[in-house]
Formats: sequence, C-alpha cells, structure tokens
Amino acid sequence: MYVVSSKLYLELTTRLVELVAENGYYSGSFEFEFEGVWCEMILSAVVYHQEKPDEWASYPAVVDMMPVWWEFHTFIDGSEVLNDMSFNELRTYFKSLL
Repeated sequence: MYVVSSKLYLELTTRLVELVAENGYYSGSFEFEFEGVWCEMILSAVVYHQEKPDEWASYPAVVDMMPVWWEFHTFIDGSEVLNDMSFNELRTYFKSLL
C-alpha cells in the first residue's frame, strides 16, 4: 500500500487550484510524477470559492471542493499500487492554502 504523504496532498491541492481557477465545477484528469511515483487524478467536483477575491488576486480563492466522482491512481515501476488517498484529507489542504 502506498501511503499518501502530506507533501503529496499539498502537491495535489496546488495542482487542482491551478486547474479550477474561478470555475464552479471541474471535470477532468491529470497526471504527474511525484518522488518516483506516477500519479493520476480523475475528478469531477463542485468547487467553492471565497465570497470576494483578496486584493492581490484576480479571482476568489478556492476554499473547498465537493467530489461527485474521484479516482486517484499510483504507479510504481509501471505497476499500479493501491494507495490510502482520502478526499476528505485533501479538502483540509484547501483551507490551509488560505
């Protein structure tokens, strides 16, 4: 079992924030390598933003995301490895970015 670290949760959160921008809904997938592990996130989710953007921001910050469907796959040496990713845990990282 591959244990998803806080560093990987932060990486996922950062990538998702960049993808959703000011959109209220996201549906898509993305892949990336993280410390020798190939990761794939498939996600459809409702995106919640701050009511008003910060003075320096061009759009309101993402404060939460409610998944409709999600899958997170991890591959080591080309073989899929089960992981312990929790979307509830990922959601806490959105709040930490504020």
